[in-house]
Amino acid sequence: PLFRSPHYARKERSLDIYKLENLKKRLEEYKIKDEKDTYIFRVNKKYAASSSIFFIMISFIALYSLYKELTGAEKFSLFRTILGIALLGYSMFAAWLLFGYKIVIKKNVIIIGKISINMEEIESATVKIDRISAFKYDRFLDIVTKDKKRVKLRLNIGNDVLFLKLIQNYTGDKLVIS
Repeated sequence: PLFRSPHYARKERSLDIYKLENLKKRLEEYKIKDEKDTYIFRVNKKYAASSSIFFIMISFIALYSLYKELTGAEKFSLFRTILGIALLGYSMFAAWLLFGYKIVIKKNVIIIGKISINMEEIESATVKIDRISAFKYDRFLDIVTKDKKRVKLRLNIGNDVLFLKLIQNYTGDKLVIS
């Protein structure tokens, strides 16, 4: 087109940071050494650290507020106490989800929590950029099975190239990076 809006150019630049072409090249060059029966993939360290800082700050603020109320430094407020306990509960639950998240590949089956996907049943697997919030994008693996079930996995895991290489080895040409 002759004219592209500034928003389109901004979006196009922001998607360049995910370097799908670079991922495609790294995937082609990657060789699996010492193949195992079971692989476990957890959240990558950068994502875990940035999320942990947020949860630690929320917990600290909630604990400090509760401490000041319980020691009598501030007037007791039922609303603040309930809010503090709720914030602590939220941060503990979110931390449990974050550090408990794992994807397991056992022989030819992908296991994510209670979901199991047999790689022989995969009709297509596409790595693409998708929106995770209003202004934030990230890489996803979109899996469609032969019985038309769709699973989207955010690729914020450690060693995502090994993960994609294992899927590529089992599915062949069905893995596409777009």
